Amino acid sequence: MQIAIIHYHLNPGGVTQVIANHLQSLDLALDDNRNCRVAIFHGGETKDWNPPCLKSLRNIKVSIHSVAALGYDAWPEEQPDSTGLSDDLHRRLAEIGFDPAGTVIHVHNHSLGKNISLPGALHKLAASGYPLLLQIHDFAEDFRPEQYARISKAISASQRGPVADFLYPQASHIHYAVLNGRDCKVLAQSGVAVDRLHELPNPIVEFEQLRADNKSQNIVKKDLGIPVDTPLVLFPVRGIRRKNIGELLMWSALMRTKAFFGVTLAPNNVAELPAYNRWKGMTKEAGLRCIFELGAKLSFQESLAAADALITTSVAEGCGMVFLEAQLAGHSLLGRKLPEITDEFEQNHIDLSFLYDRFAIPIDLIGRDHLRQQIVVAYQKTISAFDRKSYNDSELMDSFDRLIADGTIDFAMLTPEIQSRLILEASNSEQYCEKLLEENPLISVAQDRITESQIVSKNAKAVRAHYCPLSCGQRLQEMYRRLLVVDREEAVAVLARCDELLDFFLEIERFRPVRSMS
Repeated sequence: MQIAIIHYHLNPGGVTQVIANHLQSLDLALDDNRNCRVAIFHGGETKDWNPPCLKSLRNIKVSIHSVAALGYDAWPEEQPDSTGLSDDLHRRLAEIGFDPAGTVIHVHNHSLGKNISLPGALHKLAASGYPLLLQIHDFAEDFRPEQYARISKAISASQRGPVADFLYPQASHIHYAVLNGRDCKVLAQSGVAVDRLHELPNPIVEFEQLRADNKSQNIVKKDLGIPVDTPLVLFPVRGIRRKNIGELLMWSALMRTKAFFGVTLAPNNVAELPAYNRWKGMTKEAGLRCIFELGAKLSFQESLAAADALITTSVAEGCGMVFLEAQLAGHSLLGRKLPEITDEFEQNHIDLSFLYDRFAIPIDLIGRDHLRQQIVVAYQKTISAFDRKSYNDSELMDSFDRLIADGTIDFAMLTPEIQSRLILEASNSEQYCEKLLEENPLISVAQDRITESQIVSKNAKAVRAHYCPLSCGQRLQEMYRRLLVVDREEAVAVLARCDELLDFFLEIERFRPVRSMS
């Protein structure tokens, strides 16, 4: 079996860590069958990528190959060169003996608009007989207007047709892997054949022994300026917009002297920095006990060891690793659940009942008319980048009314400007905080949850049962084997019901202004 893995880069973290975990998982599943070759193709950036698992693989031989045209596009207006990239990949595959008959090409996030030459190149590879496993971690259609508009513009320049036809080719030897049941459902509704769709949750790898004894934890806290008897609640993420950092700061305002909060990393993407820096400035202005960029001072393992609990306020995730990793790290998890993702976890006996679906803010603290205007304007501005019909005013008003039917609105539905104002109010008024805590009882009892261990222990067992590396490796092996024996079609078809993708992802009920506003 020969597997060619394609990704834009091999910089540490994110999808690159998933690739490393997949290799480890597949190696476990191969059961001493030492006949698997894996070639990883990337765009040139690696930052000395050398995960420990590469040294311990028993059944897989890995080679790494740089193809410059696979990297992120250097400038936004770059024109696609699918033929050039396809030719490069064909040549490099041939050089190492990876022919279409014995090779599966496994591509990560091909449709996200990071490299507008890649989707067309994959069409050509599929037409030449290579079976493809296209793994989607994130959708450009899911409120990523800049990326979607860029793809649309590139397609229009080459007179190709609808975006979905370009991004989601269809053939018997083109299969799709997604992280959760939601994404399986939306792709099936859009026309991807069910037998070509695979749910592949990210494997959750056990942490090395955390430095969790009290003495070590106290040393770390002292270095950070945190009293040893004050909990540190960690948000182990890059502070990009969809992580909803404003809500984390609202937690900090509400818990006041009861806890310190921390964010591990700053964004890499320059487009994310204005929002991130604004939240850092607000933290200082409001005197909040929140520490940014802990990852610059501590390793990820040390950050976890220093923490007393983890938190998530994210409004959108592909896999939702923190919901699972928190359990294996032995930490209670606070904050927001994401039913689109977490319902599946709960079906697998992971107890997330202590997380909230929405952070309720009374409408009278904002003003109904002002709020409606802010949300509607932000939504209309966001969806203008997508190739779809706009809602009329009546539809938008009806949707808004549904959002506030109980007299409150979810904090995540607010614009950054309104969020900032509420955080400042909470930081200055204990009475204001009490009103918000009355509306959100799960936050009121959060401090008691920090030291909870019984639920975490049960959850960890469920995570190991359902999301272990061996299970992932077995799924991968089965997908690869199926693709190697399917008939190859010369003609690559288009998605049958491409509008279904946008209709699902762009519903106003799914809109969160913080995802696209700075």
